[in-house]
Amino acid sequence: MKNHPIYPNHSGSDDQETISQINRSLENFDEAFTIDIPQAAYFEQKVKIQREKLKKKWWKELFIFTVTAAVILSFLVIALFHQPEVFLALQVMTVIFIGLYTFYVKRKVKVSHEQP
Repeated sequence: MKNHPIYPNHSGSDDQETISQINRSLENFDEAFTIDIPQAAYFEQKVKIQREKLKKKWWKELFIFTVTAAVILSFLVIALFHQPEVFLALQVMTVIFIGLYTFYVKRKVKVSHEQP
């Protein structure tokens, strides 16, 4: 077999010039595009703001839940004392609705798991 070089022969000065040119270009690139790293205080402030938002959201949801529960319980108590027949009918309809809804959801989940 003949001894063929894989890379063509170049003179060392051309290679050194190319390397120095690449290094200068990279240095210019680094100077042009500096990356500013934020301070820890910036991130702490972001976390504090996010926690305050979550706290406000939690209190709002708790208030809505409490008001809704109070309204529902008020209507149930009024129905129980003023119209016991309506209260009992409402309770029976609720039990039937929950049973049908549970059956429907379980059937839907079972069907969705069977399909590939």
